[in-house]
Amino acid sequence: MGAGKSTVLHELRRLGLLCIDEPARQILAEQRAIEGRGVPERDPKLFTDLLLSRSIYQFKQMKNHQGPVIYDRGIPDSISYAELFDLDSHSSTKAANQYQYNKQIFFLPAWEEIYENDDERKMTFYQSRSFGENVKKIYEDLGYTIIEVPMLPPSDRAEFIVNIIIKKAVVEKLKLATGHQLK
Repeated sequence: MGAGKSTVLHELRRLGLLCIDEPARQILAEQRAIEGRGVPERDPKLFTDLLLSRSIYQFKQMKNHQGPVIYDRGIPDSISYAELFDLDSHSSTKAANQYQYNKQIFFLPAWEEIYENDDERKMTFYQSRSFGENVKKIYEDLGYTIIEVPMLPPSDRAEFIVNIIIKKAVVEKLKLATGHQLK
């Protein structure tokens, strides 16, 4: 939270990449629009269940997509939300093990200079940073390799991500063409 992900996703979309919006923001906006209970301040368990359900839905929608898909948040993030609200994270952990993303993920650390609260983001910067560090640890514990995106202007951050995606695609093509294990 507060790392500039949405802005970087906008840049990545502009470059032609498929990006999936953050499910938490979608759910918060939907639930508040209908005065629903599925918001953390009213029913954190319902919010977390909706978040996990939406994340699984997004994953399944994109499962057979050819080419890179960039998710604002993934299923493992639901574990951190459950822990944040002191809820049982068993369902989220089970789903995170069942539905696996690419093993390399991009992590944008919380950035105090750009952090802003809004209608959906109520946490302080320090709470958001702690949440983000927990998310990072959860991904590491699940066996993902973390690629930390440097704190640069949004277009430079997007370029950093695209360059890594392109490099990975080239390496995969060379592996297939040559039969060699390249890193």
